Amino acid sequence: MKKSTTAILLSAALLIPTAIPAKAATFTDVPRSHWAYETIDNISDRGIINGYPDGTYRLNEPVTRAQAAKIVALAAKVKPSENFQLNFKDVTPAHGSYNHIRALTEQGVFNDGEAFKPNDPLTRGQMAKILVNAFDMIVDDNDLITFADVRKINGYYGYITTIAELGITTTEQGGMFKPNENVTRAQMAAFIQRTIDFDAKRKSGEIYYDKEKQRYVDKEYSIPEPPKVTAADTIPLVNEERKKQNIPALKEDAALSKIAQVKAEDMVKNNYFAHQSPTYGSVGQLLDHFNYKWSGYGENIAQGYTTPKSVVEGWMNSTGHRANILNAKFTNIGIGYATDKNGDTYWVHIFTTK
Repeated sequence: MKKSTTAILLSAALLIPTAIPAKAATFTDVPRSHWAYETIDNISDRGIINGYPDGTYRLNEPVTRAQAAKIVALAAKVKPSENFQLNFKDVTPAHGSYNHIRALTEQGVFNDGEAFKPNDPLTRGQMAKILVNAFDMIVDDNDLITFADVRKINGYYGYITTIAELGITTTEQGGMFKPNENVTRAQMAAFIQRTIDFDAKRKSGEIYYDKEKQRYVDKEYSIPEPPKVTAADTIPLVNEERKKQNIPALKEDAALSKIAQVKAEDMVKNNYFAHQSPTYGSVGQLLDHFNYKWSGYGENIAQGYTTPKSVVEGWMNSTGHRANILNAKFTNIGIGYATDKNGDTYWVHIFTTK
């Protein structure tokens, strides 16, 4: 008896009208060739950064402290509690960034005091501190990246090195960070986009803080190797079926397994699938060729199955193969398994009575 299997892949498609994506905000002064075009397009489309009423973005204008507060609060999705009040005298509830400043001040990102100076430009050093505090980044003293113009006595040193280590600033190692220069609106879009990306990866676990290394690291993903197919794993499955019928278990026969392995490899080598071997003849002749003593035999072969469980189930669902597995006269079993160059599998069970 023989069993041949064929795998068939079916594909089904449900046709759904294509949705027209929402169009991102565009600005008359941001050409597609600009390095920050896609970032600005993305951030503005999400409502985090707005342009001006005349349709411009004003790439090179400095970001004000009030604008920065609004951008960061929206990106971090923070809101103030209802009863929290600011002490700042220069930011009233009528100010467009009032609640954003409240939210970040309540979180400790800004120090509450008499003057917030909302119209002052934000410096690059201040920007680093705001991002680190608003997004709860851990500041360490590894100093994996340093800049020629940022010394440790600088109050923003730890914040600057932190965003550098996370790739939020792309200033090269040893270069000039320019902590006292104003942040432009183009730069702010890039900084906030990279911060959002970092935050998303941290929340998903793709990035985490390693306490031993004292730095953020990428999670190491290891793709588990597929379980190795062991033909011997079919023997317990066969004996389990025999046990259900109160039939004695078969004894694993090492000499018989060597012969079954020869048969599996012979099918691969000579590209056939049959009980009759062009090399060794019938199963009985195969056993005799290797001087194996027997008084009765049976053989189950299968092709294309990928696991021990599936091949035994396949045999049990076939009358002839099932009869061999549950034959009470058989006492020994030998197993063989081989794959061809295309990965197709060949399984062999030889049963004998001794």
